[in-house]
Amino acid sequence: MAATCDTEAAEALRRFYRRRVEEWAPCVTAAVERGELPPDTDAFEVIRAVSAPLYYRMLTTGEPLDEAAADRAAAAAEAAARAGAYRRQDG
Repeated sequence: MAATCDTEAAEALRRFYRRRVEEWAPCVTAAVERGELPPDTDAFEVIRAVSAPLYYRMLTTGEPLDEAAADRAAAAAEAAARAGAYRRQDG
């Protein structure tokens, strides 16, 4: 993968993924505001937790991404977030 060997490609990829996380983080923030998640939940970490198994599947196994895989990833991240696994570690 070019991003592992080329610093420009790596930075472009980081910006791309950062933007995707920024776009979806408001969904988590809204859940916090509704009291569905702990108040100190790190929205970026929750979105990364949803995305990670999907990217892993796509990039390493080549298995198809389907609605069931997306639902499982979202459900796992939600359960972990509700349990406090993605609370900010400020300090």
